[in-house]
Amino acid sequence: MNGDKKISELLDSYKKTLKKLFKYDKSKALTFDKESRSKVENEKGIFVIFNNKKPIFVGQAGGFMTGYKLTQKDLNDKLGQFNLKSDAGTTKFRKAFSAQQNLDETEQQNIKAETYNLKFQYIKVKENPAMINILELLAMEYAKDNEIELYNFL
Repeated sequence: MNGDKKISELLDSYKKTLKKLFKYDKSKALTFDKESRSKVENEKGIFVIFNNKKPIFVGQAGGFMTGYKLTQKDLNDKLGQFNLKSDAGTTKFRKAFSAQQNLDETEQQNIKAETYNLKFQYIKVKENPAMINILELLAMEYAKDNEIELYNFL
């Protein structure tokens, strides 16, 4: 099967959903504080992080890791990492964010989502966990097609 053709078909199928995910919606955007993140406890899916209403990052929780192991983290746990001072899963994000914001390396360790008032929106995925991985890839393709500068680290 032609991969490009299949991606195009899938993009057509999910275009409306992805458009909503990337269009900043004040009523659906959540902050990284504990209270907001508790709304996505036990939820699996993909998320987009916004900086001043501009999408900057796409990620997922609940899909498959390398080696076909399911990720145990839900969206609450995964998004909580963006507030930790440790490098737990966010080192590449911090490097890219600090470069984008013209911050020096000493400030990089102190980047926390709450401090920078970052927000997130998500799509809950109930189906097969592999669909989470597929939607993450489709989200990156959608961003590329719509000239949205986004970083992701698969």
